[in-house]
This record gives sequence, structure tokens and C-alpha cells, in this order.
Amino acid sequence: MDRNAGYRPLTKALHWAAAAALGAQFVVGWALDASESGRGRGRGRGGESGRGRGRGGGYEAFGDDALLTTHVLLGAAIILLGVARLLWRRHTGLPPWAPTLTRAERRLAHSTEVLLYALTFVVPVTGLVLLASDDDDLLGVHVTAQVLLLTAIAVHVGLVLKHQLLDRDRLLRRML
Repeated sequence: MDRNAGYRPLTKALHWAAAAALGAQFVVGWALDASESGRGRGRGRGGESGRGRGRGGGYEAFGDDALLTTHVLLGAAIILLGVARLLWRRHTGLPPWAPTLTRAERRLAHSTEVLLYALTFVVPVTGLVLLASDDDDLLGVHVTAQVLLLTAIAVHVGLVLKHQLLDRDRLLRRML
């Protein structure tokens, strides 16, 4: 396939599958945090039975906490999608930069992309470590990674919107 033709269909499918999984993960995580069960977020908050999460809390991954189980499964899916995206990317490469992107925008896009790929692994892995360790001190690391991910997504979307809406309009006006 011609590199100049843009992103391949599988590249787009993997991108949007990862975006959908991350969006769903955020919604489930938000609901999990808002739920009154407390399971999945801290020692001593799992109700009177003492069932919490992690090794010390007696939580089983496919137990009765559907939100937490969904959150864990989505995290695993995100890691698998991240691996698939990286392997596919190594195999296919990237199309050339859009001519309307400035040098600074290209650097920002590249840096944001690297950060997004890294956080695609860091966020779910920190969540799994948090779950396995039953150490609430790790919650700050997981939440910080999530905030960084959301910030990187905002920058990415901002660059895409600028490119798709503003730059193309300018290019079209120049052509006319």
C-alpha cells in the first residue's frame, strides 16, 4: 500500500478500538469510584465483611463486583490493544506529515504520541499493581497516570481538530 495514502484501515480500527476501550475504562472507573461498595479502592472500605481487593482483602478477579471485574478486563484489553498497535506500527510505519503542520506542531504531535503509547501501558499496569498489592499509597500513581493520559488525549484531539478544521480550511482557501 502507498505510504502517501494515509493511515491503513487496520491502523484506524486499532486506534478507534483503543480509544473506545479507554473511554469505557474511564466511565467504568468513574462509576467504580462513585459506587458505595468501596471494593477496588482501599483497605477497610470493602464493607463489614472485610472483603476488599488485592491479596489481603480476599478479592477474586471474577467475583461479585461486576464494575471492578469489568475495569480489570478493560485494562487487560487496553494492554493487548497497545501491543497490537505497536506491532502493527512497526510493520507498517506512518504516512508522511501533513504539509500544514509546523515543525513545532510535528514535535508536539510526536511527543504526545509517545506519551499516549506509554500511558496506554502505564495506566492499566499501575491499576493492576494497585489491585494486586492492596497498597492504597499506589492509588496516587494510578490517578496521576490517568490525569496525564487525559491531558495527552486533550492535546492530541486539539492538534487533530486544528489540522482537520483550521489548516484544511486555509489550504482550501489558498487553492481557490
